Amino acid sequence: MVRVGALGAAALLVLALSACTGGAPSPAQLSPTAAPTAGAVQSAAPVSLETGTDVGNGRPAVSNDGLMVRRRAVIAIHPAEGGKPGAPRARLEQTAAAGGIVLSDIPPDVLEPAILEHLAPELILALPPGSTSDDAEKLAERAFGPEGSYPGVEHVHVASVLVHDLQFSVAAADPAALAAAIAEEGILSDALGNYGTSVDGGALTVTYTGPLLSDSLVESVRNGMARGAGVQPADVTLAPRSTTGEGVDMSREPEPAEPEPSAGDSGTHSHEEGGDDSGSGTTATTTGPDDSGH
Repeated sequence: MVRVGALGAAALLVLALSACTGGAPSPAQLSPTAAPTAGAVQSAAPVSLETGTDVGNGRPAVSNDGLMVRRRAVIAIHPAEGGKPGAPRARLEQTAAAGGIVLSDIPPDVLEPAILEHLAPELILALPPGSTSDDAEKLAERAFGPEGSYPGVEHVHVASVLVHDLQFSVAAADPAALAAAIAEEGILSDALGNYGTSVDGGALTVTYTGPLLSDSLVESVRNGMARGAGVQPADVTLAPRSTTGEGVDMSREPEPAEPEPSAGDSGTHSHEEGGDDSGSGTTATTTGPDDSGH
């Protein structure tokens, strides 16, 4: 399997970054299907697998780190032109299920700008917490072949990315009604995209795993929840979703690489902006309990 640096994607594929769409919020958790069928049809079309370590999209100002920031291994796929829709995803899910691995959807914004400048993945899936880039690479190789011969995939990128792993909680007289009001009014969907809700006694808890959120965006989430509950923002607690495992000290993280200018341009690339944070403008689905691996 060919492995090149993260910026090597430029030599393989130059695509414009697709704009994300909005929708009703929900965590996305995959339900793997049966193991892949032996003797799948192969092709001589090469698949490039590259490994890198990415540190978010545009690096917003983040002071909510430690256990609230985690590393996640992801596999980003650009299907081959004319390939059967959904085939690469099904193949990857089946291979993961055969190995007892549960994959989850995650927005492409978790990839750093230098990669998104050259690769607009139509499919990106995250491995469970604690998985490494090596685990992701091995899974991709099992799914698409060590010789890079799976016909439905043009390009695969394996990376370790940074995500926010947050839990917001607020006391409420009727937590279920508050959750419904938040979903109906879209208080959090624009800020978080996918999120989960749960009701525990007299409190509503909102969970989020996704691209890093700026401090200002985190505060806007607290303000929105507080407004709905009729309390002060300080009454909305913020904590990591899990108190086990290894977190990330953002002060020690290198700055993400800048995109390299393409030939013939002025040194900059224009994409649709999603605000001051990579968590806004991401695709959302239906509201429901967040089961992204925690």
